[in-house]
Amino acid sequence: MCITCSVISGSAALHILDIDRTVDWTPSDLDVYTPLYSAAQVISYLCIVEKYEPYGDAINPPYPGVTSGFRSVVRLRRGEQSIDIIQSLTRSALHPIPYFWSTHVMNYVTADSFCVAYPDLTLAGRALLNPIQLLELEHPSSNIVDKMLKYIDRGYDFRKHPTAWEMESDAATECNDGPACFASWDHSVPTTIPPPTTAL
Repeated sequence: MCITCSVISGSAALHILDIDRTVDWTPSDLDVYTPLYSAAQVISYLCIVEKYEPYGDAINPPYPGVTSGFRSVVRLRRGEQSIDIIQSLTRSALHPIPYFWSTHVMNYVTADSFCVAYPDLTLAGRALLNPIQLLELEHPSSNIVDKMLKYIDRGYDFRKHPTAWEMESDAATECNDGPACFASWDHSVPTTIPPPTTAL
């Protein structure tokens, strides 16, 4: 990792860094993010030295600079173990991380350091959805809903705005439960997809 300037991110990094919520689950795979120039070197090492084998088709997003920040994903497998090699669009392996669907997975581990991008939220089991990954910047897609439900079971709570938790808490102690009371409003993130609107 040091030689290739690669990092571990995604659920594996979260499992390492947020130890209060890792008892009941383990990551299904390992996500290794590489700079644009070193993906082939990482893949060659894993295949030749560690005896991993490619499986499935490589993933190449149609508009990588808009919604993903990565150029391609190559999947490797050795027995029950699997690794995804994610090639960044730039010389930085960190470039795709701000594109992640939620803040609680915006973490990484290097050969000799680590980073939790939103420590106050993540280590409290809280997460904000990334607006660029929402439909019309507002609604989670079915894919994101599936991810949310998985992490809700793991102890994480989702919102779309960073002040939502505090506003809900303050409002609950300052007003009654009438329709004008902020505490009666629903600030949770919907886990169903709204039907498409049609023009009249």
